[in-house]
Amino acid sequence: MGFLKPAFITATGFLLAALHIGVSAEPLLKVSKRPDGSALYWSLEQPSANGNYGLFLIAQGSGCLPAVKNTTIQQAKELAAGYVVLMVEKYGVTHSDSPEEQFKDCSKEYVANHTVEQRAVDVEQIVDELRGADWWNGKLVLFGDSEGGDLVARLAPRLNPDAAVVFSSGLGESFAQVLKSLVPPHVAKEVDAKLAYARANPESAEVWGGNSMRWWADVVDRVPVNDLLNSHAPVLLIQGTEDKSAPVSSGRATRDAYASAGRCELTYWEYPGYDHYMTDKDGVNHREEVFKRIAGWINKTALNGAPGCIPGAGKS
Repeated sequence: MGFLKPAFITATGFLLAALHIGVSAEPLLKVSKRPDGSALYWSLEQPSANGNYGLFLIAQGSGCLPAVKNTTIQQAKELAAGYVVLMVEKYGVTHSDSPEEQFKDCSKEYVANHTVEQRAVDVEQIVDELRGADWWNGKLVLFGDSEGGDLVARLAPRLNPDAAVVFSSGLGESFAQVLKSLVPPHVAKEVDAKLAYARANPESAEVWGGNSMRWWADVVDRVPVNDLLNSHAPVLLIQGTEDKSAPVSSGRATRDAYASAGRCELTYWEYPGYDHYMTDKDGVNHREEVFKRIAGWINKTALNGAPGCIPGAGKS
């Protein structure tokens, strides 16, 4: 969850505190081939010093702006001290694309083929290609917000990361459950019919709400926490109670699903009064303190495991 803009076009959006670390000046731009022959664009950014490092995937949110040109994603990678940063572009997106409007001016290939599942398959392919690299020490961290949070949930049982972070994505409810509460009233009236159409036409490139019916069919009934529960990876979920894109009910449902299953891998941070971007009711933004805390969690968890599974460690 958490894929929606106020104008009902999916979007990402969060700013990360800049933690000054040594990284390479320019990413290494790569191109692979998907099984269907299409080009799959991705990039690596390595620390400035030679050595062995973990791999840190940053899963961007919605839209067709290349990750290598997304300023918020560029800030996000600064959380990855001591890691090689991996970013994988979406189907139909190249490193050189410069859409004037990243939620509308997208290629036909993007509209026809982009889904969260396609992103998951693409990331799996690239990670498989990187296995055995002489710099990779075997550690893997996944980080995503908005649509990227759903991607992280799908990847967790497939890639078995040492840590996974999901920011403002909820994950505990499907779109079919909550979409009407997230969109304007005039859109809510057509939700049932549009989602039924997507289910009946899962390969359609017809666009509604900023995405193809193929994209909607992929996410409409899926509850991402069920993917997470198929993994034993440590997970950090960050949720603001005033989030209007990823409702707090969805974050709490994820928390409750782990508790009901008797599982200890989830660390859940809920921030009263904070919105999707960690801004409080007085307009004060708290991203810096939140993301410094996230960086600390990543460093400890990738080394020691899920805090909730360690006797006496607590879940904070």
